[in-house]
Amino acid sequence: MDRDEIERQDFPAVRRGYDPGAVDAHLRRIADELETRPGSLAAGTSSQVRTIIEAAESSADEMRAEAGREASEHVERVGDAAKQMLDKLDTLQRELDRLLGGLQSTAASLSGSLEELSRDVGTLGGTPAAPPPVGERSDDEAGARLVALNMALEGTPREETARFLAEHYAVGDVEGLLDDVYSSAGK
Repeated sequence: MDRDEIERQDFPAVRRGYDPGAVDAHLRRIADELETRPGSLAAGTSSQVRTIIEAAESSADEMRAEAGREASEHVERVGDAAKQMLDKLDTLQRELDRLLGGLQSTAASLSGSLEELSRDVGTLGGTPAAPPPVGERSDDEAGARLVALNMALEGTPREETARFLAEHYAVGDVEGLLDDVYSSAGK
């Protein structure tokens, strides 16, 4: 509401009632007093709203900054964890490479041993030793070893090979021979 609205003079005139001059004077005093007040209700409310908005904006800025710090810390932790995982994978890769090298070396050694055994078999007559005739037991330990190795390479269980050797060969240490043969065959 402004001064002109307060001091308006377009009221209807009546014969009885208040003295128009007194009413006009009173309205001028009210208008003067309202003009001299530090602020109107709207101005006070506007100031309070402005203060609330500024506080909310400040709080939102602080929350954004805190969220940014937390996000940065989280990204840093994830980065550290990823680096540790990559380091572990590198270590595992080196270990696997070392194990693979050992397996390749063992395979090469086994291949060489098999070739050597094959040459030895060839020097014994070109064919693997045959078991002695039924009912007889041979004392040919090299022949027993060769038969046991052949059975081991074919996947014959150790117990079955031991029974066969006991029936056909007179070998002093059958268990020692089987240990050597099955170890060489990788069984």
